[in-house]
Amino acid sequence: MAIDFTAQGVTRRGRWFRYDSIGAFVMVIDVVAIVAVSVICGLAYNSFVGHSPDGFTDSLAMGVLFAALFVPLVQLRGLYRPIELLRPLRQISSVLALWAVVAGFLTIIGFALKMGHSISRITALAFVLWGVMLIAGLRFYWHGFMVRALASGAFATRRIAMIGDPAQLDENLLARQLAPFGLTVVARMKLSPATLTDDEAVRAVIADAVAAFRGSHVEEIVIALNGSQLDLAERVVAGMRILPLPIRLMLDSRLGDIVSRPIQRFGNLVSVELHRAPMTLSERGVKRALDVIFASVALFLISPLLAVTALAIRLDSPGPVLFRQTRNGFNNRPFKIFKFRSMHVMEDGTAVRQASRHDSRVTAVGRLIRRLSIDELPQLWNVLRGEMSIVGPRPHALAHDEHFEKLIGDYPYRQHVKPGLTGWAQVNGSRGETPTTDSMVERVRLDIWYVENSSVWLDMRIIARTFTTLLNVKHTY
Repeated sequence: MAIDFTAQGVTRRGRWFRYDSIGAFVMVIDVVAIVAVSVICGLAYNSFVGHSPDGFTDSLAMGVLFAALFVPLVQLRGLYRPIELLRPLRQISSVLALWAVVAGFLTIIGFALKMGHSISRITALAFVLWGVMLIAGLRFYWHGFMVRALASGAFATRRIAMIGDPAQLDENLLARQLAPFGLTVVARMKLSPATLTDDEAVRAVIADAVAAFRGSHVEEIVIALNGSQLDLAERVVAGMRILPLPIRLMLDSRLGDIVSRPIQRFGNLVSVELHRAPMTLSERGVKRALDVIFASVALFLISPLLAVTALAIRLDSPGPVLFRQTRNGFNNRPFKIFKFRSMHVMEDGTAVRQASRHDSRVTAVGRLIRRLSIDELPQLWNVLRGEMSIVGPRPHALAHDEHFEKLIGDYPYRQHVKPGLTGWAQVNGSRGETPTTDSMVERVRLDIWYVENSSVWLDMRIIARTFTTLLNVKHTY
């Protein structure tokens, strides 16, 4: 098999950093930024009040401790991966959630150990506020930096050799797909499965490749074969391990999705989790505890708003303040959902029409509270009762459930978890009316993704993103 080295002459080195190492660089910058903000806040406070000679040491220790907790959590969540740095909204929501967790944890520890005298409350509060703003701001910078670097080909080049069948090694397509990530194909070896019918032929091909790549400028070997040729890929890898080079297998999107899922080993057997089971008992316990705490605190804080809204509804139009409608919850169990009444009608049962723009059924006060999502706030009581969760797929009217279950086969999977006040679909643009089946298919797809990936960390990200989503009122009416 001939090996094509014709691309080697066009290799560019680019900048000094590589695409796959940018995460480590961002991690170091995070540590420096956190420690620097802590020290600056401490020095600023001490220069203002004119005392505490140990202020620098205390502030430095606080910054180092905070970074030692925050950065590993970010790393554990996989947020330093290059692909994650290209998702600013996910980054911001995760940073806010993890920052709040670390700040809360250190506050509890400091209170329990009576360490409040070491660092002033003003210094600590200033550090928490300025620190999270700086880290969040850096996330937007890194996103722009990554986009510009990919567009201009600024990442340092890594020379790779591609081995695969001719269909997978389309030269122009590969160059366009890999070049932004600093990957330059300097050699191609096209394998024809029809000619590799015996072990002797395979060994000859591998020997030719080893001889060609040994002593060359190739830095990495990438095998590109389709899913039906995995046995051939295994033999190629086994034969080329003699080279001191990393070897990767490039997968198509279907196989890539499978191997990215959680695995479990049973001796020599490996199982891949293709469909996630409902939450474990411990996960449900933690989620329920957070629901109760969040709903209780929220109801206490917004009680004046609830009272004013109830009075406005009572004065605006005749009828009850609260509207109760039957919805299906976890495992299709029916419950009565609470909402502030926003319409002249109170539809329930087999015929329920979704609200639309300029809907004549909506009252004057109802139009305002629907636009601001205030009408949903009484559902915090459903959360306390255990019928809903803060985060989960939004429950639909029974008539809509019955209609869409006939059209969308995966629709019932939404009920593998409790319905929520907000959800993954809502923070990803699928809110409000679903006038077409396609719009509901998209919402169901997002809801199922949440069911299969639900976790406490994901819930915290969704809650953080919900506050920004509420500012977009063009789909709420």
